Amino acid sequence: MNFKKRLSYYFFGLLIGGLIVFFITSQKNTKFNYFPSERVLGDINKKEWFFDKSFNDINMNDLIKNININFSKSEIGIDTCNSYYLENKNFHFIAKNCTKKVYFLNFTSSK
Repeated sequence: MNFKKRLSYYFFGLLIGGLIVFFITSQKNTKFNYFPSERVLGDINKKEWFFDKSFNDINMNDLIKNININFSKSEIGIDTCNSYYLENKNFHFIAKNCTKKVYFLNFTSSK
């Protein structure tokens, strides 16, 4: 078998394999969270949410989309629940991420 024929088989197999991977990942709604903040936010979105009284009439889905995690102010690995300090330019609060639940505490507006 000459080189051109082997190369054409290789590219044909690569194309078929790429299509299979594309269709499998698109049907499963797969997200590739490579950065630590994306992993934490992905984990928070999967769990049940509970709020304290400081979160009055606030749409949390909009808050979580545009949020940054400050890992230097967060407490990780101290207790069974990790406490993450979530902040934006207008507000900040704490998310206590437990095994099956997330508790949102101490919402403070910066305005």
